[in-house]
Amino acid sequence: MSRSSGRAQVEPTAALAAVLALTIALGVYASAYAAVPTGHATPTTADDDALAALVADLGPGPADPATLRPAVRTLSHTGSLNATLRTPTRVWTVGPPRPRRADVAAAPLPVRVGPDRVRPGRLTVAVWP
Repeated sequence: MSRSSGRAQVEPTAALAAVLALTIALGVYASAYAAVPTGHATPTTADDDALAALVADLGPGPADPATLRPAVRTLSHTGSLNATLRTPTRVWTVGPPRPRRADVAAAPLPVRVGPDRVRPGRLTVAVWP
């Protein structure tokens, strides 16, 4: 017959290894979490300003492509502006075609492509005189 005091015990070496593994895992997670960009950048040029304003206008949730044109109309900018919202399968563009030498800024943005469908997207803003 076995003694009740001898059951469900862990060797000290195994317990130390488990604590060490947990500590390392938490350290790796904290390092990876700290490296994630927050998306709060200080705009420095006209294209960065326009991009920040558009991202704010399109909302904190998934961007609705139907709101891109009204959001571009509310921007105050000098010169020409092109805004392009792109997903892997679709593209929405507002404004004249951009020249090769235009200042361009871009940001990742989730895009609502259907009633219950959200896809990863990218909003690109080009500004030129």
